[in-house]
Amino acid sequence: MNHLLHHLNRLIDMKKIVIIGTLLLVVAGCAVGPKYSRPNTKKPEAYSQAATKSDSITNMKWWEVYQDQTLQSLIKVAIDSNLDLLTAVARVEESKAILGFNKANMAPFIDYSARVRASDFRNISSEAGVAFPTNSLALLGNVSWEIDVWGKLRHANRAAYAELLSSEEQRKSVYISLVAQVAELYFQLRGLDERYAITQRTYETRMEYLRIINLRFEKGEVSELDKLQAEQIAASAQAQLFSLERAIINTENALTILLGQSYNPITRGLKNDEQQLPLDIPSGIPSQLLERRPDIRNAEQQLIAQTEKVGVAVALQFPSLSLTGLLGLASPELSTLFEPNAFLGSVTGQLAGPLFRFGQNKRRVEAERAKAKQVGYQYEKTVLLAFAEVENSLAEIRTYRNEFTARQTQVAATEKSLMLSKALYDNGYTSFLQVLDAERELYNSQFEKSLALQYQLISTVRLYKALGGGW
Repeated sequence: MNHLLHHLNRLIDMKKIVIIGTLLLVVAGCAVGPKYSRPNTKKPEAYSQAATKSDSITNMKWWEVYQDQTLQSLIKVAIDSNLDLLTAVARVEESKAILGFNKANMAPFIDYSARVRASDFRNISSEAGVAFPTNSLALLGNVSWEIDVWGKLRHANRAAYAELLSSEEQRKSVYISLVAQVAELYFQLRGLDERYAITQRTYETRMEYLRIINLRFEKGEVSELDKLQAEQIAASAQAQLFSLERAIINTENALTILLGQSYNPITRGLKNDEQQLPLDIPSGIPSQLLERRPDIRNAEQQLIAQTEKVGVAVALQFPSLSLTGLLGLASPELSTLFEPNAFLGSVTGQLAGPLFRFGQNKRRVEAERAKAKQVGYQYEKTVLLAFAEVENSLAEIRTYRNEFTARQTQVAATEKSLMLSKALYDNGYTSFLQVLDAERELYNSQFEKSLALQYQLISTVRLYKALGGGW
């Protein structure tokens, strides 16, 4: 008979467990608040400036795009030591900890306490009406659990997860920007080196002009005007040398900051005209941009997180259900602390909710919805800016490549013009002013050619960054 009763009690307990489990599942489906859906952003079917519609340069890693080993080593140092990137990595770790904190809120909390009291009251105290139990010992365990009826904790957990993904995308953005900045500054530095060399040669040539003109002036063969013009252009080239030296030091300083170092002269590798880049830079298709660019993905994760925060605000309008349990041992003596009669336990259910808050909860929801609109608009703006950056970079690559070709033709023409002008001047058929004009044109065309090549390389870096490559 006892065995039958025991079996019956077990069946009743199992039914209770099933009923409670089913109830919790039903309750778990009561989550309130909006569900996220990606905004329908406007995106083109193809890039208007693209030379080819297939593949993408982002399928190549930066070390495959930039074959200069010195540039590769600089990028690697920056990735290991850049302070902004290290800060972004630490931010990811912070987001992971916050996510773990929010996950812990969904589980029951278990706490413990131990209490021992010993007291001694004399007879006179007892006669005065002051008397307490003399000794007591207790070992207690507390269990508290807020049942997530309306999805408040789930929304908070999903928001924390989205913010973790957002911080990871921010790290990727910093990574890509870092690679691009190092490459841009490196190409700028090599361009400055080239223009410094051009100016140095020009200065030496102009000093030679000045020496010859001075000799001719002393012999009375040329006027003082020719002498003054020669001095003027020589001083102009010398001044330009100091300006370029200053720009080189500033660029080196900018690079060493990215490398997380104090100032040191930067080691040089290939010259800009020795860099090997593909003739046609593939850009892929626009739909890939939404999935590749970290800033777009970061903006979307922020929108997801804010959408979940709206759900938290909505859930706060409804009552919360919590369970609190107490289980432990209590006894006046240590010898009887572990006897069956010393066990104690209790379970308390509590339902608490807002009643009159004078619109506070409603306004909280409205505020979070307004924030979600703001974040949504920023997401759409981020997408539009991303497509614009790709189009601009593609246009820059094409136009700077064509400009560089035109500058090459210009340099060749001005070199021949200078040679003819010098021959005419040496034979007395023209003035020294024509030689100076031809020499200035040659210097300017060489200078502009160097800039066009530098900007062509930098525009390739910017396209690589705009397409979200490098990580």
